[in-house]
Amino acid sequence: MTSFPSDLISNEQSSSPASGPLSLQATTQSPSKILVVEPHPTLRTVLVQRLRQDGHLAAAVGSAEEAVDLCREQSPDLLVSAELVDKNSALRLAQQLGCSVIVLTARTGVEPLVALLDEGADDVLRKPFGLEELAARCRTLLKRGRIGLQERVAVGPLEVHLLLRQVTLREKPVELSPREFALLCALLMPPGMVRSRHELLRMAWPPFSGGPRSVDTQVLTLRRKLEQAGLGEGGGITTVRQQGYRFSLDTLPTHL
Repeated sequence: MTSFPSDLISNEQSSSPASGPLSLQATTQSPSKILVVEPHPTLRTVLVQRLRQDGHLAAAVGSAEEAVDLCREQSPDLLVSAELVDKNSALRLAQQLGCSVIVLTARTGVEPLVALLDEGADDVLRKPFGLEELAARCRTLLKRGRIGLQERVAVGPLEVHLLLRQVTLREKPVELSPREFALLCALLMPPGMVRSRHELLRMAWPPFSGGPRSVDTQVLTLRRKLEQAGLGEGGGITTVRQQGYRFSLDTLPTHL
């Protein structure tokens, strides 16, 4: 199990869409998109992993600049951010991204927390904190915003069961590794959007692990498995030259 720095987190243990045939269907609503902005690499890795356990599409970056760059095409539903990142405040960043925010602060006393809430924070969590507390606060805020978690995302005949971490094609299971599953979820955030290798690394890999070649390798294996399952040539994943990858149903066989 990952060990947590005692000064950052408590010792609690945690258990633009394309046109055409591409569509996103769900049993309830789209999965919630949460962006974690935290300069400490270990902490942000632990946070995003815990949030993914609840079925959220979670990504993590270490700076405000990276956050703005990642969200150029689409804003997250919720921002979980350190109070100050690169001389930019979490509140200002939330305004830029147009989303709710949970501010993570190391300041003590009641006054700083009250001030952050008065200035517009949707919630404030003081370090060290428990992972389950953060997860519960995220669920509460997302419910207030009427952003429900879903158990299933369907793109054509392909179904991704987020909470069960399972993928099926016409009700037949598609066996994927944890990394391949995370990569597929990243490509579906949202479907049809081109994601660069750098973006996919940040969304589906822990910080400081992997590289562009790792993305290419995992895309190749994911394609093969989706092809073998019957999703058509390329498994629905197309390469956009000098840009990255996108999930598309353009090559989907008509008989599926």
